[in-house]
Amino acid sequence: MKKTILMIAISCTISTGVLANSLVKGEALYQRCTSCHGDKAQGNEALNAPSLAGQKTWYVERQLKNFIDGIRGANPKDTYGLMMRPMALGLSGETDVADVAAYISTLVPNTK
Repeated sequence: MKKTILMIAISCTISTGVLANSLVKGEALYQRCTSCHGDKAQGNEALNAPSLAGQKTWYVERQLKNFIDGIRGANPKDTYGLMMRPMALGLSGETDVADVAAYISTLVPNTK
């Protein structure tokens, strides 16, 4: 019983540390996004860059993967997608995608 409780405590501590590191990395990765989406992910109407603040992690991950895979941002008529796709391609794999998505999900949407 004591071993089980100890293992759960260690697991929770490790998970919390990993999540904190993931958010720190996600925040650093998000810096490349601020020129269009804003420092608080509030979006920029003039650039047609949507607000990302408060989006669910799974949704941000899906959209980034769609840009990476060419499902979005590959059509020559998709002017804004063509700007976004290279930014998504700058992420180094699924861990970066997950980290930046996790960070974005922590941002609070502007409720003006």
